[in-house]
Amino acid sequence: MKFVNVLMQFLSDSVAFLGNLFSKLLEFLAVPLGWIVSFLEGIWYFLTVLFDIVVAVIKIFVALFQFLGALAVGFFKTIKMFLVPDFSRTPIHYPGGMKTGMDEVIKVVDPVGFLDVVPLIFLAVIWLLFIIRLFGLLGGDVKTDA
Repeated sequence: MKFVNVLMQFLSDSVAFLGNLFSKLLEFLAVPLGWIVSFLEGIWYFLTVLFDIVVAVIKIFVALFQFLGALAVGFFKTIKMFLVPDFSRTPIHYPGGMKTGMDEVIKVVDPVGFLDVVPLIFLAVIWLLFIIRLFGLLGGDVKTDA
């Protein structure tokens, strides 16, 4: 029995020694591996935030170009509608007699310049008011009524 006890003690000490050796090795490698993992996490975080910023900037420029494009198209459509009134495109469907009457009035008023000068004057007033409100908006002086 003495031999078995010595053998078991030797095996127990050997396993404890290997366990301690493995534990010390892992503790030794844990610090530099932790630094490497933290460094890689920092790089990944930087790249994700950089990607979010790039996406946000692209979204801002897309929205800006959409806004400016819609503003320009609306401006040119407004000018076209003021300069060339087209009663056939209105959503109101005039009866035949009423359209004939409107055509006669337009024939009488057109040589006077009523359909050329008055819309241009209204257009100038509208754009002047728009520019005043726009400068007020940019300067922070616009008060909302709602």
